[in-house]
Amino acid sequence: MKVLMQIFVETENMGKAINALSEGGISGFYMIEYRGLSPQDWKGFLIDEEPEKAVKFVNDVAKNAVMIGTVISENKVEIIRKYIDERLSNERYTIIEVPVDGLVVNFVE
Repeated sequence: MKVLMQIFVETENMGKAINALSEGGISGFYMIEYRGLSPQDWKGFLIDEEPEKAVKFVNDVAKNAVMIGTVISENKVEIIRKYIDERLSNERYTIIEVPVDGLVVNFVE
């Protein structure tokens, strides 16, 4: 079975995460930049329902982050986790693993 592994890290730790994937034998990945808020950052706040105020709040409080995604064989999950934990042991990160029921790649030269 294949697994979609998504790793969420702050932007400054992107290189560490990509290197961990490389050490684990990953040959390809995708990356999405975003602004993220963790529950500790907004605990106790209610966001104003006026869109401009809500956007301003998020921009003021959110941190630059990236989500790195890759599809891997199930047997690589543990080794990738190990490398990520080694490289990011003192950093905040989140890993999500989603089983992949199907995968279609249209390769054209």
